[in-house]
Amino acid sequence: MFTGIIQGLGKIKEFSSGKLIISTDLNLKDCKIGSSISCNGVCLTVVDIKKEKEKFYFTVNLGEETISRSNFKDKKLFSNRINLEKSLRLGDEISGHFVYGHIDLVTDIIKIKKLENSWEFIFKKNFKDQSKFIVEKGSITINGISLTVSKVNEDTFSVSVISHTFFNTNFQYSKINDLVNLEFDYLARYIFNKNEKK
Repeated sequence: MFTGIIQGLGKIKEFSSGKLIISTDLNLKDCKIGSSISCNGVCLTVVDIKKEKEKFYFTVNLGEETISRSNFKDKKLFSNRINLEKSLRLGDEISGHFVYGHIDLVTDIIKIKKLENSWEFIFKKNFKDQSKFIVEKGSITINGISLTVSKVNEDTFSVSVISHTFFNTNFQYSKINDLVNLEFDYLARYIFNKNEKK
């Protein structure tokens, strides 16, 4: 489980036979084989880890289901940075919201607007049954980042991104038409499922 507060960025160094090798400046000395790390919002298990000079290199496995549901199927991602967060530990501050690392679907960035004090990211809402989980002021996880939905329209939704979040996540490298990973808030999912069963 995670909180959606990004701790560092990683760079994909190699991907073959379902194995992904990622380099990062994030301190991973408290991680080991079997640890979970959120990689662009996807909960992945470390199968190898080592340190070379000031960088850590860790290996995770990607199954076909994970690739098909996430933006790891987009080759453009391999020249970009990915968001990283180590798993939540008992006693850690929860600054975002509970994030499970189970991607629901991907969608496109359709506009990035630089405002005076923030950035507005607008995304395509190209999904039907799950649109009910996106509500104004509700939580959503985008590429592993805990965010608040600011506006919802028929075919789009948007979030407001402050400078700290922009410059400490891969939003700073994002472009129009990039694919992003979405995980809907589990509290919203639970409430809808409970009401539908009544």
